Amino acid sequence: MKKQIFNTLFVATLVATSATQISAQTYADYNKRELLWQVLDQSRANDYVPVFFNIHFKDKEGQKAVQSHIDWYKTTHVDFVNVKYEYFPEIQSVKSVKDWKNIKPFAPETWDEQINVVRQLKQELGDEALIIPTVFSPLRVLIQTAGAQLSSDRDGRRHFVELIKKDPKAIKPALEAVTQSLLYYISEARKAGADGFYISSQGDDLEEFGGGVFAEIIKPYDRQLSDLAAQIAPFNILHICESGGHFTPETFNDYLDYPGSIINPPLHNWQDKSISLSEISKLFHRPVLGGLNNRSKALKDGNLAELKAEVDEILKNAPANFIFGADDSVFNDVDQEVLRKIVDYIHAWRQTHK
Repeated sequence: MKKQIFNTLFVATLVATSATQISAQTYADYNKRELLWQVLDQSRANDYVPVFFNIHFKDKEGQKAVQSHIDWYKTTHVDFVNVKYEYFPEIQSVKSVKDWKNIKPFAPETWDEQINVVRQLKQELGDEALIIPTVFSPLRVLIQTAGAQLSSDRDGRRHFVELIKKDPKAIKPALEAVTQSLLYYISEARKAGADGFYISSQGDDLEEFGGGVFAEIIKPYDRQLSDLAAQIAPFNILHICESGGHFTPETFNDYLDYPGSIINPPLHNWQDKSISLSEISKLFHRPVLGGLNNRSKALKDGNLAELKAEVDEILKNAPANFIFGADDSVFNDVDQEVLRKIVDYIHAWRQTHK
């Protein structure tokens, strides 16, 4: 409780300080850290709209991974550095329900490479931008370390989904082992310079783990990551990943009690009734990140005119204070020059469309 109180006061002080500085400066005078602290202040609208888009980087380790993140940040003009690349521990084979007990906590050195990337990015960009690593859900990491290494391995993932459905309680020891390892990573990444975390929560798909299985088996471990991030870091994003399913307003309620400074929801993958950015902001009483369909045809084609039209419609109805982004990561081969132009367009939109 003391950590939570300190954290709340810390954020409030940063927001108040940044807001005072921003009111006396032009937009060219301050850095992107200040812009994002302003978003947390829900008492005022943000005239400058921060933007976040991310991809799955090809380079996974070492200086190449560091440089890929730096190049993306500088080329696209996005407003914070999301440390995102898929590196998972060695496979611990699971063939049947009884094999879940084979999943053990990962050795601490498993995370050394990722933590070093965080540390180097903090040194390179930490003075001007927040450093926000992605943390994948215990369920996703469990499925990948059990044998389905890639998200594109749909057959492998389906096998593990069916195995979990057969006896959901049997995965608890495995989820516990993975969760403890992820909690270690969060703590060490924070020490290395992370300002917060992009916590990716997965599992509440209608087709897979909706209802009781999510609430009773998956959520308790899922929540531990968000809870720790909220205790030790001032700026955290709850990314509610659809992971191939379709949400309803009812299943979305499972996330209302999660902590997180910002909510990044799946707006474009709902069953029957959709929900708006403003509705989600009111539902969670927090700012939201999103608006654009990450599978947008205009984005895929690099059609700037059509993209601007989509952005116009989103911003006309957006909350007063939010971060523009997408439901999830965008196409890996996205035209970064086009993306930079649309990011610059969004940044200035509220000054040019008064």
